Amino acid sequence: MKNKFIYSIITVLLFVLNVNAQPSNTQRLLVLQDQMGNAKNVSEKRNILKEAYDIASFTSFMFISKSLNDEAVNKVAATLVAKLALNEKNIKGPAVKEILVKALPLLKGKEGAQLQSKLTQQMSSVSFNNGFENLFNEKDLTGWKGLVANPIERNKMSAADLKAAEKIANEQMLKDWQVKNGLLAFQGHGDNIVTEKKYGNFELFVDWKIAEKGDAGIYLRGSPQVQIWDSVNRQVGAQVGSGGLYNNLKNKSMPLVYADNKVGQWNNFHIIMKGDKVTVYLNGLLTVDNLTFENYWDRSIPIFEKEQIELQAHGTLAYYRNIYVREIPMEEMAAMGDAAKSKDEMEAVQTLKIGMDYKGGKIAYLLTPSDPGYDANVQHGIIAAVADLPGEVAWGCNDKFLAGRSSIGTGSQNTIDISSGCSVAGNAATLCSNLVQGGYDDWYLPSKDELNKLFLQMKVIGGFREVCYWSSTETGKYNACSQIFDNGFQTANDKSTTFSVRPIRSF
Repeated sequence: MKNKFIYSIITVLLFVLNVNAQPSNTQRLLVLQDQMGNAKNVSEKRNILKEAYDIASFTSFMFISKSLNDEAVNKVAATLVAKLALNEKNIKGPAVKEILVKALPLLKGKEGAQLQSKLTQQMSSVSFNNGFENLFNEKDLTGWKGLVANPIERNKMSAADLKAAEKIANEQMLKDWQVKNGLLAFQGHGDNIVTEKKYGNFELFVDWKIAEKGDAGIYLRGSPQVQIWDSVNRQVGAQVGSGGLYNNLKNKSMPLVYADNKVGQWNNFHIIMKGDKVTVYLNGLLTVDNLTFENYWDRSIPIFEKEQIELQAHGTLAYYRNIYVREIPMEEMAAMGDAAKSKDEMEAVQTLKIGMDYKGGKIAYLLTPSDPGYDANVQHGIIAAVADLPGEVAWGCNDKFLAGRSSIGTGSQNTIDISSGCSVAGNAATLCSNLVQGGYDDWYLPSKDELNKLFLQMKVIGGFREVCYWSSTETGKYNACSQIFDNGFQTANDKSTTFSVRPIRSF
């Protein structure tokens, strides 16, 4: 009894500390933005700004710049944005210049005078103007307009007809899209909102979040789309996650990895379009790697050389913020290859092995050709949490049949069905689905076959005990399948029995 108590304490500590958690810089910045919104005092705000400064990127620069409006920390923010602009060559452009003009008067003392001098000289350079523009001013819809048809149909219109159609579309846009609390919000009805300016080769950052069962996307050069959706929409294939080129037919359409944050939380796209090739990072992870973007409107011709960027309206609520674009000059095109990928972004394409620390846990299984979802070009599989859930828990709901799937890849849907259909508090599936570990919150209770993969690799993964573990697979209204991590036997047990639980997630 004493040993069991000590083990429970150790397990809780591992669960809380989660020493293997290594979220990407993009994910860290999203968290910092949430923390800033809840900061209670000046000290907390300063610490958040300094942590953002350590990320040292264009997006962290823009985040810090918002605190120039906060008198409590505006001098700290001014110093940090000044240093970032001087130290990072990619932090430049009209959006950056506007911020630095605002920051210059706030720089005080000897250090401030030195920063002012260096910044003034740097900002006078012609090349400094070639950089990021702010596509959303957080106040109104300046720079945006309503959608009129598709690029091919628009090109057929006379100037007069196009102008008349745009007038109608703009009137409707003001009803469908609104600025709320500094966010660009789609109300759930109407059509796309599009940039007034057309873009060819560009680099785009945009934060987004959707509601449950939401569906949206980012149109590139007037064409669909970098996909955004809730992964519960399995009937349309959403379980693969956002960030893929959904309308591709000949070339790959699915994302390389599942990188979505939980529905209702903010996500970030970093999209690079050069020629007809598109690269996408979702929350810092590579989801599309230099793929050809097909012309949805006429598949017999390449994608248009220059067209508008669009935020898709697809009948559900959607929110956007921090929308920045940089046009890529021709002389830079050849220099933006793999060297532009950060360590975090390259994480998704490394060679993976069982037992490797990866995306919040340890790799427990890699899909083989006989498994659903296998891709010869991209490794997919199962990740086990770094430790069991604290204590032992019941399966729950021993009066109804909810989830009978048993094969590889089915534990996630089992868990969804159990969580939605079982009102018993603290059941094994719900505890797994509520877990947030390593920056990921899509953990689930493994199916019978997935649990067996954990047993086969228990020594490599580590942290298991030679006790019984629950699976998410039921054998009837009153029993569910479990496995003894001593001899590997799988048995059916009463759902009210308490066993150990090891959450997993798919990648």
